Amino acid sequence: MFHTNNIKMSLLQVILDMHMCATYNLYSYGLYRGDMTPVDASIIILTKNGGDNFPRLLERMYSQQYQGSFEVIVIDSGSTDDTLATAKKYPIRLEQIPPEQFHHGRTRNLGAELAVGQYLVYITQDALPLDDNWLQNLTTNFNDPQVAMVVGRQIPWESTKPPEKFFYYFNFPEFRLVVKSSADDYYHDNVFISNVNAAYRKDILFKIRFNDDIVMAEDKMIAAHILSDGGTIIYEPLAAVYHAHDLGIREAFNKSLDYGLALRQGASSLAKSRRSLAERTGAYLAAEIKFLNQKKCWHWLPYALVYETTKYTGHFLGNAGLAKGSMYKMRQRTHD
Repeated sequence: MFHTNNIKMSLLQVILDMHMCATYNLYSYGLYRGDMTPVDASIIILTKNGGDNFPRLLERMYSQQYQGSFEVIVIDSGSTDDTLATAKKYPIRLEQIPPEQFHHGRTRNLGAELAVGQYLVYITQDALPLDDNWLQNLTTNFNDPQVAMVVGRQIPWESTKPPEKFFYYFNFPEFRLVVKSSADDYYHDNVFISNVNAAYRKDILFKIRFNDDIVMAEDKMIAAHILSDGGTIIYEPLAAVYHAHDLGIREAFNKSLDYGLALRQGASSLAKSRRSLAERTGAYLAAEIKFLNQKKCWHWLPYALVYETTKYTGHFLGNAGLAKGSMYKMRQRTHD
């Protein structure tokens, strides 16, 4: 009997040691959630068929040199590729919802409700932080108590078509921006405000919440609320990710149509540049032509003209209520 009890006690000790070791390793990443211990940041990723980039994204998440603690929450809406298997290799919180329940605002609100961090960090499945300081650079801005939202830079992939690549270079500058409601003007209509790469104070987001009805641009709408309440938004270029949509003509039209519809639904409340639409459009096209010239991509000019005309047309039709939205954002693969 004594010998049997000793064996049982030894086995119990081994199990306890293994549990303590595993718990220590999770704490070292700031990921232990056994008792829902609060963490500094919650990284929320919405997925559906994340493809080849998703394993790289999770690897980059867990290599972050972050001075605080963090958790990763993945909300999947019907992946049929290796996304779920990849997610289960990491100590994340995985939530699955039916595809028909996915909505850009509503599902992001779900992520906020699941999170225990004081900062909510949203990154899309098709983005990839440039380095291991991304999370630190994004959240350090919250040291200022007036800062309610931080958005990071987006840098297009090398393979992105020149007209779309220009869009990112034009709207996501290399310098830091401070956005307040009292500003004299706004850089490029605040296009850089995007949930592709953004962080919020959890208490602020819970007071406002993402709109559950708007077809897209929930990030622009909530930014407008933050500014109207006196909050500050920071654009932080050091918190950069690789990201771009390499859309075809039809896809660009559908996305612009939905964006126009979103503006009609209320997203247009976000402050814009003081310049007229004609001035802003002219400046954009002139800068794009210069960009194509500098990159020796003159042969892309005819395509660029068609591409931009298509986008402006979709935008106008959606905003004017002359066409129904395509629900492109509800169907598209990348969930951003």
